Amino acid sequence: MVPCKVRAVRRMTPRSVVVTLDPGPALPRFRHTPGQRVTFCLNVNNNSCFRSYNLVNPLGELPQVAVKQVAEGGGSQLFNECLQPGDVLQVAPPTGHFYDQSLDYKAHHLLLFAAGSGITPMFSVAQHALKARPDHRVTLIYANSTARSIMMQRELDRMADSKRFEVFHVLGDGATGEDLSTGRLNHAKLDQLLKQYRSSELPEVAFQSGPAGFMSLIQAAATQQSRPFNLKRYSFGEQPFVHPDEQHSDAADSELVVTVNGVTHTLPAVSRRLTLLDAADEAGIAMTANCKSGICHRCKAKLISGQTFQAPAHSMGRKPENGYILCCQQRPGSDKVEIEVG
Repeated sequence: MVPCKVRAVRRMTPRSVVVTLDPGPALPRFRHTPGQRVTFCLNVNNNSCFRSYNLVNPLGELPQVAVKQVAEGGGSQLFNECLQPGDVLQVAPPTGHFYDQSLDYKAHHLLLFAAGSGITPMFSVAQHALKARPDHRVTLIYANSTARSIMMQRELDRMADSKRFEVFHVLGDGATGEDLSTGRLNHAKLDQLLKQYRSSELPEVAFQSGPAGFMSLIQAAATQQSRPFNLKRYSFGEQPFVHPDEQHSDAADSELVVTVNGVTHTLPAVSRRLTLLDAADEAGIAMTANCKSGICHRCKAKLISGQTFQAPAHSMGRKPENGYILCCQQRPGSDKVEIEVG
């Protein structure tokens, strides 16, 4: 986990915000590809939990996430109602694979389908595609309950100035007054939209993100077309990490690979409630340490792969340099963690 200062919190809709983060010297670790997400280790109602949100910033700029409040008392409420500039959050660098970079080898028509907060990975794909090639075309079909709930509207309007980008809004409350964009999206409306927006000149690739019912509708339409197309799905339900202190956690073990002075030890099932130092001690691995409060730094290790998070007993001493962790202060945070000591 990387400590990131909150630079800005900008409200997009009554229930969504864009949060800009500053990872300081760790900024290069936050380079990302379209559709990747970062994971936050949060304290919500005195409970620790992991929550992941998509990066929506252009490549090379400070990381930004867009968060829609979906529940009371959860992580999304913390972002929408409590977060202030100057706050510091623990954030894991980007993970996930959603966009195949080989798409940029030649021109494509990208069909994007989003509903509600499902816009965040689609927005990332759209802004990348428009910059990646001057001959990519992008069409976004975006469903929301009302105009007030449209996330990233300012950014989408700006992108729509390009002749290569089209966005079609479908509003459940019927505010547009037009048949295709009024009310819930259904098979008949979707068929008409696909006839209107599909390309016969460019190879097509499609992406979708939103609630399960919305994605089932898009999937059915894709397979029933006279020219069927494949869909890449983004699922918000698949969280990359689970905090061991979170209620109903069923992912409380990690594989730990420890290399000490050139000798590698593999621990197949380490409790995420143990620090890395305690796990090594229990396995009989000799790891030097004169304290367990982060002062001596003799248990410093290089993090080769995986993610870790701060144990409840926070360090009393200085922080190690980037890329290194203190084994007495960190617990496993991913399915596999690999470290090198000495």
